Amino acid sequence: MADFGGFPQILSLFYATFHPTEGTKVLYQVPPGSVVRSTDSSAFNAPLFDFESINSYIIPKPQLCNKLLTIRVNNYRIVSHPVHIWGSSYARNSFLFNFCFVFHKNADISAYNPVVRKLSKMFQALEEQNKFLSSSLMNEGLKSIVDQIFEDLNNYCECFIPIDEANSINVKLFPLHRPPPRIKAFHVPISTVQLKAVMDVNWDPTMEKIVEFIDGINSVRKIAELADTDYGLTRKCIQHLMYYGCVIVVDIFQFSNSYACTADISALAKDRHLGDECQSYVASPGAKKRNVCDLLELYCSLHNGQTLKEWYIANRDQLRGIDIRRFISFGIIKGIIYRVNIFPVLEDINASAANPTDKQLLRLTKKTKHFDDICTDIQIPRKQALQSLEAYGDVVLVRA
Repeated sequence: MADFGGFPQILSLFYATFHPTEGTKVLYQVPPGSVVRSTDSSAFNAPLFDFESINSYIIPKPQLCNKLLTIRVNNYRIVSHPVHIWGSSYARNSFLFNFCFVFHKNADISAYNPVVRKLSKMFQALEEQNKFLSSSLMNEGLKSIVDQIFEDLNNYCECFIPIDEANSINVKLFPLHRPPPRIKAFHVPISTVQLKAVMDVNWDPTMEKIVEFIDGINSVRKIAELADTDYGLTRKCIQHLMYYGCVIVVDIFQFSNSYACTADISALAKDRHLGDECQSYVASPGAKKRNVCDLLELYCSLHNGQTLKEWYIANRDQLRGIDIRRFISFGIIKGIIYRVNIFPVLEDINASAANPTDKQLLRLTKKTKHFDDICTDIQIPRKQALQSLEAYGDVVLVRA
């Protein structure tokens, strides 16, 4: 089945419990016959896997209960959170149950893990309150709940089912994003969506102030100054936007920067969609789109040790009709070029007479920071920083 909303489809959902004399039993399954054989007219001809071979992991030993478990069987992956409840009112003084979700073995199930855990804990609470599960083993109400969870999560990525006046099932699938990288003062955020169009009254006041200054030119530090906001809060807001894919960050654009190609530069020639996107993005307003081969040749002419200014002078005629800032930004964003950073390394430092600004400069240099990081922190131009460093010893510039 195809993914819906970017989430993998649930192939089967079943509810199993431990019977005091019969052992592990599947009481409800959807679709019918997907886990164990069924007499239902719409049942599968054969189960997706051999349930008997894994039943000891569906209702496991107490040591494995109340934990998220993932089982791989044939071409399928089963995600569950088995529950073990102790109580003198139960046969053998305990009650064990499990709601299990079945997916294809290669499915990304990270978004389902919190849902499986939440459903398990919710049914555990219902059982402890009023024996909702143990007193309803043959109740059609529980079967309909299993059916609805399966259908709603597959079709709508969320599910709301009232249980009684005080309880309900309310779960929703949310995409899980990787934590964004640490935002630096010299980073320049570039919006990937119309930020003003998605703003509403619930936005953070700092977020509202900084949005108009996110233009692909201003650094994080500059945005905080222009918006008159706290730098720490500004950085957190941009990190939040980056987490949800609303912005991406690149280095400050300067003609003193150096760039070089990555191993992925060939993608520009092989990927037609990437080539078309590059032609449209880098063209100056009103200018004719350039041939992809010309753009590839220009990217390949970037190399370590050559500043952007030197590169521009050498290729001035070929760069007509091309927005250089967007040309470089596109290459960085798509990973076909990378920024060559310059790290100042001091030898034989003599800082006895250093003023406060220079002391801060020397301290940052010792932390193996590159010029963008250093200059943005103390807010001085690179030329001035280099001149100040040379006054305290020999400076070696390392490009990486």
